[in-house]
Parts: sequence; structure tokens; C-alpha cells
Amino acid sequence: MCMVIFAPLFAVLAFATCGGYSGQIMVKVECLDKTQNNISISFNYPFRLQQVHFTAPLCEKTRKETLFLEGDYASSAQFFVSVSVLAFLYSLLATIVYFFYQNKYREKNRGPVVDFLVTLAFSSMWLVSSIAWAKTLSGVKTATDVHQIMLLMSACRAQENTCEVLQEPIWTNLNMSAAFGFLNFLLWAGNIWFAYKETGLHKSFQRYPSRTPSEKRGSFRQFSQTSFDQSGAGFGQRLYNQGSFDLSSGGFSLPQTSLGQPMLYRQMGSPTSRGPLIFVNEM
Repeated sequence: MCMVIFAPLFAVLAFATCGGYSGQIMVKVECLDKTQNNISISFNYPFRLQQVHFTAPLCEKTRKETLFLEGDYASSAQFFVSVSVLAFLYSLLATIVYFFYQNKYREKNRGPVVDFLVTLAFSSMWLVSSIAWAKTLSGVKTATDVHQIMLLMSACRAQENTCEVLQEPIWTNLNMSAAFGFLNFLLWAGNIWFAYKETGLHKSFQRYPSRTPSEKRGSFRQFSQTSFDQSGAGFGQRLYNQGSFDLSSGGFSLPQTSLGQPMLYRQMGSPTSRGPLIFVNEM
């Protein structure tokens, strides 16, 4: 639910604050002859500053010079905005599929696995793009520093002329865009565990727990003892009881050696005296 609400919102804020930025610089130049000129310099996304030019007076009658800013920061800025737009579109698509096509999403576990892999990819891209954009933003600030631009103008380098800053760029939106980039990274990285749980892969690793060596030895002993007990009466042996003797009457009874259940016979009225057990092999 956190991804459903905040992922599209933070993605929109990230690319809106960066892609919609426009900065302006205004400098007033007052020459020795009291002539004044206001110079306006505008720059915006994608920050190809080497294409931004402006005209500055030379304070030599009506002569002017054309100057260009320095630096091309388009690659990092465009990469950051592209990641933001793709993350916004995917989060919207995933939200629609999750709520309205739940059966298709769960079919053969393809939806959760794809969502888990895409979450990993976007987490990595958010981290890389945010770091690159934060470094690029520092370069943009340096290249558009008002005092640095004034050093480019010949009129401002001359001590007899006066240059005054009327307006400087406002960096609030760009600072917020970098902050939203790292916030998106934390959001997507935090969702990795929940996306992994949706796949059910963690259950498959817990299905067959490993057995310790002591448990294996105990099982082997139990199996060996059971096998020996079951085979103890084998080899064609049957247990018979020796005939009983009646010392008073001189009687004698033989055991019955039938193939059926071994039975013990006694003479009626005789004392309960038994002889030793006899094993008879049947071939």
C-alpha cells in the first residue's frame, strides 16, 4: 500500500522539480560614462549551458560582446528525469494490475517474480541517477554562479565600471529534486523484501530443513535395530518348547511340529515344569 500511494507521487515530484526548472540571472552594468545596461541570462532543463549565450556591453561607446556559459550537464539530468518517468509509469501499471487483474498477477507466480526483479532494477537506477544528478547539480551551481559570470564580462573586470547583481537563481526546486531522488531510492529499496515475500521463494527454501549429523546417526541406529529385530526370527527357524515330563506318572508329551502356529502342549494335571527352548530349522 505504501508503494501504491507514495511511489507515483514521489516520482512525479522528482521529475517535475527537475524537468520543469528554469533559472534566471540579472546583472546591472554601469559604465564610467554613467550608461547603464541590464543583462538577463536564462537557463533551464536539460542544462546545456554551453548553448546559453547573452550580450554584455564593453563600455566602449556602443560596442557589445556575446558570451556563452560553460558546461554540458544534460546527460545526468535527462537520465534522472527518465528514471522518474519510467518509475511513475510502472508504478501506475503495477497498481492497476494488482487491484484489477489479481488472477493474472498470481498465475504461475509470474507477476510477483517480475515485480521483484523490476523493483531491484529501479532501486539500482534510483541510486545511480540520484548520485549522478546531485553531483551534476553542484556543477550547474558553479557554472551559473553570478560572480563567475561577472568575471566573464570585460566591463565588469574593469575597475572604473560598476556591476551589481539584481537577481540570482533559486535552487529550491533542484535541491528538492535531488532529495526526492534519494527518497525514491529508499522507498523502492525498502519494498524489495515485500516484493520477495510475494514471490513465495523464501518458503521453498524452508520446506526441507537440513538434518544434523547427530540426528542422522540416531536414525541409522534406529533403522539398524528395527531391521535386526524384524529379521531375528528368520533363516527358517521356529521356536518350540521341549516336551514336559510328569515324574509322578511317567508321562511324556512331544511338541507338535506342524507348519502352522507353534503351540505348547502339556499333559493334563502335570506340574508346570518346562525344559529348555529348542530351535528347529525348517528347510
